[in-house]
Amino acid sequence: METKKSDRIKLIQQALQDQKAIHLREMAALLGVSEMTLRRDLNRHTDEFRLLGGHITRVFDANEASDYRVTEQDARHVEEKRRIGKLGAAFIQPGDTVFFDCGTTIPFVVDFIPEELEFTAVCNSLNVLLKLQQKPNCNIVLCGGTFHRKNQVFESHAETGILDGVRLTWAFLSAAGVSQEFGVTCFNLNEVEVKQKVLRQAQQSILLVDHSKFDAVRTAHFASLGDFHYVISDKKIPSLYRDLVSAQGKQLVV
Repeated sequence: METKKSDRIKLIQQALQDQKAIHLREMAALLGVSEMTLRRDLNRHTDEFRLLGGHITRVFDANEASDYRVTEQDARHVEEKRRIGKLGAAFIQPGDTVFFDCGTTIPFVVDFIPEELEFTAVCNSLNVLLKLQQKPNCNIVLCGGTFHRKNQVFESHAETGILDGVRLTWAFLSAAGVSQEFGVTCFNLNEVEVKQKVLRQAQQSILLVDHSKFDAVRTAHFASLGDFHYVISDKKIPSLYRDLVSAQGKQLVV
């Protein structure tokens, strides 16, 4: 569905918080408009945005973005995460209570939640909190505690008590590795308790992982693929895992 011009500008601004540039074609596809429509939008905001080599960048980043093609491989991963975020945001309905995990994919879900949508968000990470506070109709519950700079997570034994007091409609969780043999893993042991808690308590749980996470195994195991109701990934997900998700009666969204 096509987005309104004002919403398109806000989504471009949010996209450029996470990276210095994004391809015009990719952004047009995400917004559901033609490249020509998006070019017209940008031409009305030349004080803020600029097109360089087919990429949208902010005016004050233009000089730094000249080497963007060199890092295009990394940008493609970000664009895939953004697509995953858009698919995830579509699940959230007015009045829902949603847990947002830590990680680099989760903030993209928040980007695509309409500003007029009223919902309650529960989170335990700084990067997600900074995104949620931009949503004017979002009530935020922060699981506080000791702040770990490495993964931007707040950890406290009290936070699981906070989770006992809420009823989650959805839980969006991220992972650093998904393996047929070793299950779903992340880098940090201090994330495990909360991830497992929300998996038990949420009415519906969603795993958000791009294709690069499959066949990878990280330090901390917290779930198996069968523990999730949905898996959202990109079209490059290996066929082995497409079949595995289907065989376990779960829904794959790409």
